[in-house]
Amino acid sequence: MPKNNGHQDKNLVVIQLSGGNDYLNTLVPYQDGLYYDFRPSMGLKGDNVIPIDDKCAFNSNMGPFKTLFDQDKMAVMMGIGYPEPNRSHFRSMDIWHTAEPFTSSS
Repeated sequence: MPKNNGHQDKNLVVIQLSGGNDYLNTLVPYQDGLYYDFRPSMGLKGDNVIPIDDKCAFNSNMGPFKTLFDQDKMAVMMGIGYPEPNRSHFRSMDIWHTAEPFTSSS
């Protein structure tokens, strides 16, 4: 087994929230009035959010992620996609999971 020369191995863990995940109630733009204008009954505020900066907050159910975020052990990447998105949910999922925009799994 090769020696690591005193360096600690690092791991990359990717959590992809698919399906019914509501990204705007996962990472909440809690200071944006439009968020509440368009979500008058669904918008999270107060005890339901954990601020991470002056614009965004985690959903209060994500406390352990906030700890990792504060320790610089976690980052949030939003707006991830691919060029020329397909408007079909099912085709888009095929493309996303295979990284093959020009072939079809069906």
